[in-house]
Amino acid sequence: MSRRAQGLMPWVWQRISALYLAFFLLYFLISLLSLDRFNYSEWTAWVSHPIHSITLFIAFLMLIVHAWIGMKDVIMDYIHTLFLRALVLMLVGLSLLVCLVWLARILIGIIL
Repeated sequence: MSRRAQGLMPWVWQRISALYLAFFLLYFLISLLSLDRFNYSEWTAWVSHPIHSITLFIAFLMLIVHAWIGMKDVIMDYIHTLFLRALVLMLVGLSLLVCLVWLARILIGIIL
């Protein structure tokens, strides 16, 4: 990949994740409105369905991808000290990874 096209893939991934999140939000709202009652047992039954849990996990994965690309661009633009930039990028990446693992643990706990 050429140096000029180096930012193309993150740009494409940000647009793909934004589209998925927009469609998932519509899907989620329609599914939520179709529930009889909105309580914990209905919510866990909704999440425990494989299609819902997979789309929910993909939505959070896309949210993390979207957040990582956006935060990386902001950090690269505004933090000029190399050590501080690397440290902040590492902390942001680690916190996003922890959030993803936490979500996976919650979804596995509900499904099983």
